[in-house]
Amino acid sequence: MPTIEEIIEKYQKYSDEELLDNYSKIEEYTNEGKEALEIILKKRGGIECLKERIEKKLEIEKEVSGIKVEITELLNQGRNSFEIKKSIKSSTITSAHLEKIIDEVSTEFEQEKIDIQIKPRTILGSITGGFIGGTIGGIVWGIQMIYSTRMFLILVVGLTLLSYTFIKLFTRQSQKNTIVQIMTALSVIYSLILGQIIFEIFGHAGK
Repeated sequence: MPTIEEIIEKYQKYSDEELLDNYSKIEEYTNEGKEALEIILKKRGGIECLKERIEKKLEIEKEVSGIKVEITELLNQGRNSFEIKKSIKSSTITSAHLEKIIDEVSTEFEQEKIDIQIKPRTILGSITGGFIGGTIGGIVWGIQMIYSTRMFLILVVGLTLLSYTFIKLFTRQSQKNTIVQIMTALSVIYSLILGQIIFEIFGHAGK
């Protein structure tokens, strides 16, 4: 059975939320567990102080979530981060924290705009990556069918991931881009057709 010292060491690593959850089940614990939990709660300022910190944390999280929505709406209206910093205020979080959130959301917003843009590199990269990924996937698919007559759904998922990985590598854009989505689907279809052709040629030839 663990000693009080060992239990205390374990509880010291717990977050406020985890300690509160454990406190709600304290009647189920051994005497050592109860004593250890009480010691840690006392070090954290007591159960009421613990609850206040958790409530404050939830309040801040809710505020941050709302601010992020507001920032995104302003960015969609064409406002820049400098203008947003002047217009958004908060009594819950510090100015430094607020500026950091605005910078992070603005950066993510700009990156997403670039990500969904259709550029020459998007088209050429998608074709190149789709062909390479589809060819490799088709060969693997064909070999799988030669040695097993069963078709594994998980392998189809693998073909999709393989095609998408190569397309993303060449385009540097994600599945949020329409061309990337379309070319990934076409690449998978190409893989399945190529695999079937390989099976028809080499699979039947070996029988």
